[in-house]
Amino acid sequence: MTTKDIYNLLLLITFAFSSAINAQKKPNVLFIAFDDLRPLIGAYGEPEPITPNIDALANKGTIFNKAYVTYPLCSPSRAAMLTGIRFDNQNWVDGKKVWTFPKMIQTQKTWPKILKENGYWTATRGKIYHGNVPKGDKSAWDIPGNFWKGKNHDGGPEIEKRIVDIGGRQDQIDEYLKKGSGPAALMFAAVDGPDDLLNDGKTANDVIDFIKNQRDKSKPFMISCGFARPHMPWVAPKKYFDMYPEGAGKLAYLPKGTDKDVSNDAYKGRGTPFGWNEGVDDETAKKLIRGYMASISYADAQMGKVIQTLKDEGLYENTIIIVWGDHGYHLTDHGKWRKNTGYNISLRSPLIIKTPNNHKAQVVENIVQNIDIYPTLLDLLNLEQPKDVKLHGNSLVPLLENRNVDWDDIAYTCAVGNYGLVTDQYRFTKLAEGSFQLYDLKKDPHEWNNLAENKKYKELIKTFEAKLETIVWNKPK
Repeated sequence: MTTKDIYNLLLLITFAFSSAINAQKKPNVLFIAFDDLRPLIGAYGEPEPITPNIDALANKGTIFNKAYVTYPLCSPSRAAMLTGIRFDNQNWVDGKKVWTFPKMIQTQKTWPKILKENGYWTATRGKIYHGNVPKGDKSAWDIPGNFWKGKNHDGGPEIEKRIVDIGGRQDQIDEYLKKGSGPAALMFAAVDGPDDLLNDGKTANDVIDFIKNQRDKSKPFMISCGFARPHMPWVAPKKYFDMYPEGAGKLAYLPKGTDKDVSNDAYKGRGTPFGWNEGVDDETAKKLIRGYMASISYADAQMGKVIQTLKDEGLYENTIIIVWGDHGYHLTDHGKWRKNTGYNISLRSPLIIKTPNNHKAQVVENIVQNIDIYPTLLDLLNLEQPKDVKLHGNSLVPLLENRNVDWDDIAYTCAVGNYGLVTDQYRFTKLAEGSFQLYDLKKDPHEWNNLAENKKYKELIKTFEAKLETIVWNKPK
């Protein structure tokens, strides 16, 4: 080897070392999404669900206690989170399909794309988008990993032969067994098998491999990890069901004398034809809620494995970790199981953020939304917002840093054509047919007393209605 060769080799080593040092200085990002996880978990003060890993992260970060989504359904909520734009999910206009999920994503650059353009190594696995990464955003990822692995969605012959307990609506169980999947089946199934027999276990394994082996270690990374649970059907390994005693599962608050005719409700979801709680009796309902909680504990355990890998690799302290749920969930509240309603329990979602070298827990009571995640990441990473990117949300960094800021505590929402808003005290909705809903969340947190007909609130309703007229949906400001 000549002197010149040695010199060039030393330059190459110095450059590689310098690149690694610079990459380490820039914070990494781990974004974790849970599907259909409402914020009634341990970190949010709910005693029954067992979520030690989410709780541990919350003890080192910031809990946003009043985080809301702009639309309480997977597709528009995830599109809003990734693009920073409110979407009202009005897919059909004058008989033409306008807003498909890929079209929402193509509205403007997603934050994963901006991070990749700014030198981040990026990889995704599981449900971050609504399914696999759309073709139009695959360039945002070094590894655009898939949503599911295998032919079946946590069903099929291999899993079915391992089911040791199953229950729920029989017609939906039959569909699950027939198709090998049942993404909206109101049912639970305890499976005698390892965590990675199911897709969330596979997702955790792949994300761990990204962290340990596949990433470009000369760059900071942004890895997204999307868990499918606790989305229906509530299929999880038996050991997570065993964490809960028989009889676990609390039904939602119900005032005495409530009319159980859900056909009169303003939000008629897919379960409405089956009646109150989709025709499920209270005993079965409690077993289903136990299945939902077992699914949460299962997904929480998979998250724990990923977090532990960060610690084992010496990356935990320099990684921004965001834990987010895509909307709330009813679980028998108002005689419903699912999402896609204007009720507070459907609109509110979990959001926890841990910043590098932070070891102090705090709870933020300001109202925030999923559209705030995009500007927050740009702010935390000191990345300039491109001129052609217009965001509907605001950076949460002032709240993370506990600054005394003038924060507009209001969230604007939509559900099945009904537009509304949430403040610190009220949830207001202007229904598509012209009437109003107004609930005092402090005095009536379960939303059983609609104040809209009370003359006392006439001016407040006018004020809220005027605010709704100022809001932009489906396009940058």
